[in-house]
Amino acid sequence: MMIMRTMNKRNCMKGLTIVEVMIALGAGAVILTALTYITLTSLGNSRQGSSQALATQLAQEGMEIMRNMKENNWTGFTALQDTTYCLASTCTVPNSSSGGTCGPKVSTCGLNVSNKYVREVTVAHGVARCVPPVPVAGRIYIAVNSSVSWKDSLCTNPSDPYCHKVKVESCFANFDNRTAP
Repeated sequence: MMIMRTMNKRNCMKGLTIVEVMIALGAGAVILTALTYITLTSLGNSRQGSSQALATQLAQEGMEIMRNMKENNWTGFTALQDTTYCLASTCTVPNSSSGGTCGPKVSTCGLNVSNKYVREVTVAHGVARCVPPVPVAGRIYIAVNSSVSWKDSLCTNPSDPYCHKVKVESCFANFDNRTAP
């Protein structure tokens, strides 16, 4: 009888060992799946963050191009029409007389900064948010929006291929607050 108990105990122990191994393998698979998901999500978020940071930099560069135009050619700056201009990476000013990569937006600007980014600049004269509560006589107030759109694997809607957008806004006026030497 003693021998029978020992054999039953050994057989029972072998069965428990197999169950324990199966549970451990299942738990390991769940943990490995979770770690893989977390890693892939982190990489995607990092890639999205990098794209957004570059788009913000490109939008700020677009605003600097407009600011330089305002500083160096006020007459040309105020002559810009109230419209959206394509502003490729090669542009130093938007050209109001011709369309294309440095001119008024006709239908689309296309990938004009790189193979992923589109930069546009919108000019609007006399926009209320740019005019102070008590406007100064003779001042011209112009709102400028520099926006950069881009696409990636998250953009699945064919009618909106560039589903991400960064926009920088600024107001300009014919006012120079620098002191004369």
